[in-house]
Amino acid sequence: MKERRKPGPHPENPLEHDLKVRVDNETFSKVEYCMNALHMTRSEVLRKGVNTLYDALQQK
Repeated sequence: MKERRKPGPHPENPLEHDLKVRVDNETFSKVEYCMNALHMTRSEVLRKGVNTLYDALQQK
C-alpha cells in the first residue's frame, strides 16, 4: 500500500478549489466501496473518476 500524503499544499498541482456535491445512497455506497477497494481517499476516487471520464471523451 502506498504511503498516504499529508494534507497541505501540493506545489506540482495545487488544490485550489472546493466542490460540494449531493449524492444518493447508492452513489455514496459506490464511492465508499471504491475507497476501500483502492485504499484511496474520497477526493482521490472522485478525481480519478473525473479524469477517467475526461480521457474517454477526449478519445472520441
